[in-house]
Order: sequence, then C-alpha cells, then structure tokens
Amino acid sequence: LHCTLPLLLLAASLGRIPFSLGFSAGGSATMVGSASRGMRIAARRGLASPFLPRQSRSIIFGHSMVGYAPRLPPMSRSLSDDLGRRRWTPWPNPKTSMKAGDSTQVETSQLLRAGTEAAEDSSLEDYQKYQGEIFCNRALNMKRIRAVGFDMDYTLAQYIPETFEILAHRGAMQKLVNHMDYPAEILDLPDYDPTVYQRGLMIDKHRGNVIKMDRHMYVKVAFHGTQPMPKEERVKVYGQMKQKDFSSGAYANIDTLFSLPDAFMFSQLVTFVDKNLDKYPQLRNKPYEQIYKDVRRSVDLCHRDGVIKDRVSEDPGKYIESEPGIVDLLKRLKLSGRKVFLLTNSLWDYTNTVMNHICGNSRKEDLTLDWLDLFDVVIVGACKPAFLEDPNLALFRVHPEDGRLSNMDNALFDPPSKSLAEGKVFQGGNWNHLHYLMQDVVSSGEQIMYVGDHMFSDVIRGKRSLGWRTALVVPELAAEVDVSLREAVRGKRIADLRELRDELDEWVDRLSLLLVSCQNDEACSLTAKVDQIEEELTKAQQELKAVTVAFSEELRTYHQSFHPVWGQMFKVGYQNSRFAQQVENYACLYTSKVSNLGLVSPEMHFRTQNDLMPHDQLEDTPIRRVLRTRADNVLSQFEEAEADGPAT
Repeated sequence: LHCTLPLLLLAASLGRIPFSLGFSAGGSATMVGSASRGMRIAARRGLASPFLPRQSRSIIFGHSMVGYAPRLPPMSRSLSDDLGRRRWTPWPNPKTSMKAGDSTQVETSQLLRAGTEAAEDSSLEDYQKYQGEIFCNRALNMKRIRAVGFDMDYTLAQYIPETFEILAHRGAMQKLVNHMDYPAEILDLPDYDPTVYQRGLMIDKHRGNVIKMDRHMYVKVAFHGTQPMPKEERVKVYGQMKQKDFSSGAYANIDTLFSLPDAFMFSQLVTFVDKNLDKYPQLRNKPYEQIYKDVRRSVDLCHRDGVIKDRVSEDPGKYIESEPGIVDLLKRLKLSGRKVFLLTNSLWDYTNTVMNHICGNSRKEDLTLDWLDLFDVVIVGACKPAFLEDPNLALFRVHPEDGRLSNMDNALFDPPSKSLAEGKVFQGGNWNHLHYLMQDVVSSGEQIMYVGDHMFSDVIRGKRSLGWRTALVVPELAAEVDVSLREAVRGKRIADLRELRDELDEWVDRLSLLLVSCQNDEACSLTAKVDQIEEELTKAQQELKAVTVAFSEELRTYHQSFHPVWGQMFKVGYQNSRFAQQVENYACLYTSKVSNLGLVSPEMHFRTQNDLMPHDQLEDTPIRRVLRTRADNVLSQFEEAEADGPAT
C-alpha cells in the first residue's frame, strides 16, 4: 500500500482518477470516490479490498499501513496478465537445449537476431559515415580567439602505425638486449601489432597489468601481461581502490598514440619474465616497475638517437599519411588576422623535414624554409608539459640555416617586434615567452586555442594551467563513429533488451513486495495465494536471468565490433570510459584530424549540445518506467471498476 499511494496520487494529479482525501475520526486519511468502487468490485470477486485485509470496508491510509499489499486478481485469471506484466514472451535459459522449431526458440531468436539479416545485406555504402565533423564540449566562439597553435607529431603529421610505430618497437627491443641485460630471446617475440591496444588505457606498473576504466574510475577490463584477468581476480585487486589511487606514480596513462608501443612491449615482457624466471636468473632483478622503466628508456633513446627519426627523414611518405587541406587551413587562419604558432617537442632538423613533407617537399634536396611563412612563431624542443608549467625554462634562438642555437637572455625584455625581426624559430622556453611574443594580439590564455593529440601534455595541462582553449585530434574517431552507425541495428536491439530487463526487474520487485507485505499478517487477503506468487516469482527470476545473459552477450558482441578485447574506445559497457570523460572535461573541441577545421570558417561559433542528466531523460529512466507500469496497472483496475458500475 505504501507503494501504491504515490501512484494513485500521481494518476489523480493527471486528472485520471477522481477522488478526495479526508480524515476519519481516528486521524486516518480516507480516500473516497472511484477508489471505493474499485474496492467494491474487488469484494465482488472475492477480495474485500484491493489493498487491505478482508474486514476493511474503505481504502484507509492510516498508521497501520505497513504490511498491506496490492490486490491480486481472481484465481480464474492469470496473475501476470491481470497486472499487465506479460508484454514479452518467456525467455529460456541459454544453457538449456531447445528443440528445433520450438516456439520459445523461435520467439527468442527473433528478438536476438532482429535486424541481423538486414545488417548483413547492407553494404558499407548503405549507412551514414563520419564526415569530418568537429564536436564541441564547451562553446567556443572563434571570433574571440586571437592565436591558434598546433602540435606537430600526430597532429599536423599523422603517422602510419604499421610503419612508424614498428620502428619504435624494433629499435627499443634491440636496446633492451644490447644495453639493459634482457635475453636475446625477447627478439623472437611477436612483432608489433598496432591493433592490440587503444588509447585511454592505463598501465599498472606495480602489478604488470593493463586496465580499462569507466568514468567513475572502476576497472572493467584488465590484462596481466598478455593474459586476461578473470573477473573475480580483477574485482579482488581493484574493487576496493579509490579514484586517488590511480593518480599515483604507480600508473601510466596511454593517452597518446606514441604510448601504444610501450603498452605492447610492457605486456609482452611481463608474460616473458613470468614464464622464464628460472631460465634467466638476471630477470629476477626485473620487477614489473623496472620493466616499465626499461621500456620507456629504450623508446626514448630511439627517439633521441635517430633510430626512428632518421628513418622517417629518409622517406617521409612511407611513415606520414597524406592529409590535403592543412596548408590551406594555416593560410586561412593567418589571413583572418590571427597569430598562428607551432609548438612541438621535436627538434629543429626533424621538424623542418616533416613540415616540408606536409607542404609537398619530401626529398632532402628539395627542402626549403618556405613553410615558415605559415607561422608567426615556431617553438621546437618545447619539452611539454614542462613548457606549460615551469616559468623558469630558458628560451634559445634557432638559426634555421644551420640549426645553431644562441642564447636569448633578454627574451622577456626586448620588444617582441625586435625578437621576431631576428627570426621566428626558437627552442625550449616556457609559456611566458610565447605569450610575450604574441602580446600585440593576446592578453590572456582564453584568447589562445591549441590543437594537439596528447591528452595530458597538449590538452589537460594547457587548459588547467593556462586557461587555453583546446582542440583534441582523435584519429580513431572516424572508425568509432563509422562502426557505431553500422551497428545501429544491434544498438537498438541492445536498448530493447535493456528495457525488457528493466521490466522484468520491475515485475520481480512487485512480486517480492507482495510476499513481504503478507509476512506475519494473518489478516492479509493474499495469504491463500502465497504459493502462486512464489511460483510466479521463481519463473520471473529465471526469465530475468536469461534476459540479462542475452543482454550481456549482445552488448559484448557490439563492443567487439569496435575492438575484440577493449571494445568501444569512448565506452565501457554503456558508461562513458575514463578517456571519454577526459575528452568531455578538457577538450573544448575534438575531431579526427586537423584539416577538418578547414571545413568551416575561422569565424565559426562552435556550440555545445544540451548536457543531459538522468532526470533530464525522464521517460528513459528505468525507475520512471517502473512507476509508470504500476500506475498504469492501478489505473486500469479503477477504469475497469468504473466500467462495471456500482456493486449490488
């Protein structure tokens, strides 16, 4: 009864049930009107009241309301039919074998496979694809932006994973053998596969694990080395951890494509060390934390000593994707009156080679300095994120003709016009230098937009520390959107299964409430039907279990269409992933590649969509459906009573 009263009040507030609420001499509230007729029709069917014990002659809401239960229909009618529950067909246990042609098998298969044939018959051209959209998390009016900056690696220059990242992997593995006391047998491990990991994961350096978390920082997928962790073990290890635990130095973020080879090597070496401790005694001095340090050191050495960048310089087209539109975008930004700057951690020689390639000059003999005309300021060797945080880093001038460096002790004292007249290429420094060099148009960080690919070094630090507006380049976004659109049929099926699960949840809860309401209450009108309720509850629980299994399997299949192990990059289950939460919090804009910004005017006003919380999506909220189902049931009973007329 205490669950039914709010529903009656809700229905009455909608004008569906006329009633008045009065008080008896004892202070109890009494509802009269069509509710009384509902009581009489129930009495005529063998129940003195729809809600109260047999001796009650009116619907009384008093002090003894706990323990009262909603009425059940007469035994001549189906319990579930009369309460409006059977909107679905029974779900079999997936582990139970079914005979071919069985009606339950057919009905189940129809729901599980609905739309599959249509999806299989559709070619890739039949569904809408990603068209280079720029998505907005925080409104950004470009008219207020006076300077636009770009990172180079994986931003202006998109590298080809199959050729570029494999250089890092092979070079680093060789260094581990030659300089860090790893056995030569690690060189026989599988070669780098860029599809094994994805951005947004974390490395647990202490335990040798790679994990994926949702936006609440709960670990949902975990691997130890190259082996998946069973759910029980994962929950045991990470179930009690708090959000702040993951911000310690024991964890490393895979928040840039540069980090994917690190994760690949770390996982392989963890498994190799686990299996070969007895065979190679030197590995006993390699705890997981040390393995990670060795991997990072070896990869950094490859970036510094030319193992990677020398090869790229020899044939840039083999390692860098072609992206038409970048040069036109940069020219358009300059013509709009904005300052345009390049801020990259790469050093001058490599930057010069890559930017020439982007501008169409790939051969060494064709290299020029013409690309500098696209920028007002160029800072190489920036050492981000320190550039964005440490105000004491020194700035040097780069002489492009021969790459020489010279001191700039007066960088913050000489007029910017004087400093830039002598050359626009610099190395190192910090954000103070950059702001000072552009002070004729920039007075605050809010007037700068920086475009980069690194979640921490480009986006989070720039936004948190300096108030820069940010645009994140997410190359994986195009594939994510395309797969999502292609799997729309399956997505709808998942939504239907989820709603079905919620309805079954509601029915189980309602039956459980009936049983609890009649416990230790000899006067309860439902006592004689307890066995029937328990039987229906058992059946409903079995169906709920089957639907839950089907829902989980369908959701797993959906995520595997994005990635066979880690699933959708922006989701974990149906929650946003930790990576998605970071994108939402720190990237004002995000898109798949820089040239997409050229699809719109430099004066574009990017606007956000409405933020939605559960109460903003009221009709899609499970509890709303639960309450609506119960209200509809109560309402139908009173309407039925109205149709039958007054009892004789």
